[in-house]
Amino acid sequence: MKNCTLCLFLLFHTFAGIAQKADLIEQTSYNDDKRGTARTLQYHPEGKEFVCINGKNRYTRALYGGPTAFRLETGDRPVFAAYIDKNSQHISFWVTIPGKGRKALDSTSFCEARYLAGKRNYLLRDSSWGKGELRISVLAFYDREGAVWKIDYSNMPAGSIVSAGMTKIRAQKLFRSGDMGADPPGVFEAPDKPVYTNICQLGKSACIVFSDLKLSVVNTSALFDTTEKERARLADRMQLTTPDPFINPIAGALVTAADGIWDGKSWLHGAIGWRMPLTGWRAAYAGDFLGMHDRARIHFDGYAASQVMNVPNTIPHPAQDTALDLARAVKKWGTPMYSNGYIARNPDRPDQMHHYDMNLVYIDALLWHLQWTGDLAYAKKIWPVLSRHLAWEKLNFDPDNDGLYDAYACIWASDGMYYNSGAVTYSSAYNYRANKLAALIAEKIGEDPLPFRAEATKILSAIQARLWLPEKGHWAEYQDYMGLKRLHESAGVYTIYHAIDSDVPGAVQAFQATRYLDTQIPHIPVKGIGLKDEGYATIATSNWMPYTWSTNNVAFAEVMHTALAYFEAGRNEAGFQLFKSAILDGMYLGDSPGNFGQISFYDAARGECYRDFGDAIGVAARLLVQGLFGIRPDALNKRIIIRPGFPASWPYASLKTPDLSFDYKNDTYHIVTHFPAIELQIPAKKDHIKKITVNGQAAPWQMSAAVAGTPLISINIPAGTCDVRIEWAGKDIVIPPLTGEQTTFKTVRQGEMTWLAAQGVNTPSPDMTAYTAFSLIQPGLCEQVNIDTQLNAALKDIFQNEYRSPRSPYTTLQIPLHGIGEWTHPKTTAAIAADIKYDFPVPFRISHKEKNVVFTSLWDNYPDSVQLAINGKANHAYLLLAGSTNSMQSRIENGRVTIVYKDGSRQLTALVNPETWCPVEQDYFTDSLAFKMNQPKPWRLHFKTGLVSQDLGRDLKIKGVYGREIDGGAGMLLDIKLDPEKELSTLTIQALSNDVVVGLMALTLQRSR
Repeated sequence: MKNCTLCLFLLFHTFAGIAQKADLIEQTSYNDDKRGTARTLQYHPEGKEFVCINGKNRYTRALYGGPTAFRLETGDRPVFAAYIDKNSQHISFWVTIPGKGRKALDSTSFCEARYLAGKRNYLLRDSSWGKGELRISVLAFYDREGAVWKIDYSNMPAGSIVSAGMTKIRAQKLFRSGDMGADPPGVFEAPDKPVYTNICQLGKSACIVFSDLKLSVVNTSALFDTTEKERARLADRMQLTTPDPFINPIAGALVTAADGIWDGKSWLHGAIGWRMPLTGWRAAYAGDFLGMHDRARIHFDGYAASQVMNVPNTIPHPAQDTALDLARAVKKWGTPMYSNGYIARNPDRPDQMHHYDMNLVYIDALLWHLQWTGDLAYAKKIWPVLSRHLAWEKLNFDPDNDGLYDAYACIWASDGMYYNSGAVTYSSAYNYRANKLAALIAEKIGEDPLPFRAEATKILSAIQARLWLPEKGHWAEYQDYMGLKRLHESAGVYTIYHAIDSDVPGAVQAFQATRYLDTQIPHIPVKGIGLKDEGYATIATSNWMPYTWSTNNVAFAEVMHTALAYFEAGRNEAGFQLFKSAILDGMYLGDSPGNFGQISFYDAARGECYRDFGDAIGVAARLLVQGLFGIRPDALNKRIIIRPGFPASWPYASLKTPDLSFDYKNDTYHIVTHFPAIELQIPAKKDHIKKITVNGQAAPWQMSAAVAGTPLISINIPAGTCDVRIEWAGKDIVIPPLTGEQTTFKTVRQGEMTWLAAQGVNTPSPDMTAYTAFSLIQPGLCEQVNIDTQLNAALKDIFQNEYRSPRSPYTTLQIPLHGIGEWTHPKTTAAIAADIKYDFPVPFRISHKEKNVVFTSLWDNYPDSVQLAINGKANHAYLLLAGSTNSMQSRIENGRVTIVYKDGSRQLTALVNPETWCPVEQDYFTDSLAFKMNQPKPWRLHFKTGLVSQDLGRDLKIKGVYGREIDGGAGMLLDIKLDPEKELSTLTIQALSNDVVVGLMALTLQRSR
């Protein structure tokens, strides 16, 4: 038993060490020198190819080949690296010409590089070659680990010899498999003194093969040609034609990227830096939306076999991990989290625990599989997995049975988020869709649908009653379970797009919610030299501060899922603009052509990072199929809905996948699919329809209420193959652009068309004129208020205390024991200075005794409010404050200062993160984009030096975005203008947010003359 205990102790600390190293990687940016710099359109589209001339990027476009981790790294010049775990090789080429010496092929005076869905082509010229040219094409093998180069000579000088040499790569260790932005630049370069273990040469057109760690010359192209046929067969699974040249190369790039995240058993988290199986996240969408249903079935079966079935829940709520300071569930079998219904992280391994709820996204992808296939035999087989999952979700995340679910790390953007058993919109939305479809499936396979239908109804009613904000037109992020049970109204994009994607809203609500995205989510212009400025912009995931990984990033999957929500809401123009902005940002302006990356160049913390990431690939598959072309499968009801989302100005567009062929030309639609019935929904172009024919026969149509904001007609077609022709007549339908922050609707009739038209509403802007804080200080009139008898704590103890109560009675993610950090950083702490220095014109009476602050908090450690008696008249109250806050309490009132006059009137000052409330231990990173303040930054006091500044980051030379630790901590100075004609009575300081401590260190009143 002692040996077992020792092993578990060592195992825990080993994994803790690994986690700390991994976390250090995610905090590291190799793009700081690029932040804010001008961009250039590095690649341009030609047909299906991404093309560049004399490019600079090296080892940024991977060719994957088969299902193993092997890949061939390529760049804008013909220099390569073969990634092999712990034995990667640098492969370079040079040409030797008699009398002219040796020329590296990555340094020729001209290089045209093309990326075509799994293949790299190069055209090389050099001034020393005369009219000579070299053409190089390279492919990774699909049936083994290796690659083949096809090299063609054209008019090269006599005696030219092309050589290829192989040596170890420069880096001795790769942290994220050498991925872009996650490992230092240059890791795949040759060492300073390379030792070539293999060199081969050719003097004419031929092929060079890399296999079994050897380079060799092959004088026939048969092997290359066979591999090229396999590549083309794969890439052509999706064929796309549009009038927009930037869109056309995407289809083949998407299919080959999806192939890169398939390991034969499951869809992986990423092709390179995150090449690991995970139960959930959105990579699995790729299988069905790209028509790879066989692979999808393997994935779902593998994880179905990983569902826990023989571990009943024997340990009650809450089951928090004391070793990790109560921040998350303890990994112990029999707890609510790790009991029957839980799905483990690897396929066919129900004995592995993970720290995410990946059940939700796995089940969501599984339900899409059933909607694509309509396979009721498989639905019956997989039914126990679905029903156990729903029971497990209910047990864990709606234990109070109110119909709203906690979110326990159940989406990609969850590493810094915790909801403390709160009622969360997006997790409730996921559970609504799952229960709704479970009821439908149950009916069709002979199970009882009633419990699932009742739960779906309950969830939807609760979301609409408690989380929808009718006066603002969007859902709240969450409602607190603890404390004052307040709504956190500043929602992330995932709140909006998951609710829409899960069919929570009606047409009007969906439209309104996307208007929140328009007006409240930070938009970042996407611009570059060589790119026509047409208003492209990407978005951040939220506007939360201070920065913590995953809470406020610019992530491609999040941007694209938001674009999908725009399409789903019927706002096709906005959806297309965001879709194209993401494509331009990542695939053409970025360093990797055709990249489905994780993090954007515009991400403040990390910059461009990771390639061919699973979530981005899965969501892109949905965005292209379901968004741009509006193809929504409903095989469980034996039909498919098609509502094209591409721009109305396009005269043609076509998409072909293994599931269907869609071809549009000038109001004619040719559709071939295996679905037995089609509902075609078309936004009206004009206000009359002269005629609609289906397969040459006149066909009826009707108005559809599926979307708001635009007239939509619907044509029901009882066939899987059809030619539909629409002849429009009458006046054009003109949808005016929206202004204002909110939206109302009115019924509009024009000709034969009737629809709910959206109208923008301008809301009053807050008065930002006014007064500059601390600009009217008159030290001679300042009177320090003695609050010594109210002091109840030592400021230095704020993160040394244990905050044990009140805490949720249920298993959840929550702030760690010491009131700082989050569940991925449960041991975070900060040292706050005990001796406070101060140098500022306002005289403050700062205590230098052990107790030097009046703390208030909803924790039981301190009172939730403290009232101080004040008197006389004054024109300003100056406060020195200090306390805690975090990104989960951003854009909400953390605390409040209430001043009561003797006549009974009150004056409230809200302490809102970030404008008027700051974390004592760190400085806010701010910019004019994702981390924008809505008013000037507050004045702060650096405790160790006495420095008072509105920009401590600048003055203390704090670098970076993450952490931004202030040595010794800093307080916040608050200037409250008072009514100088009124007698003062009391000042109350109050904490409102669950996680925080709000403290008053000193109070000075500036008397009226």
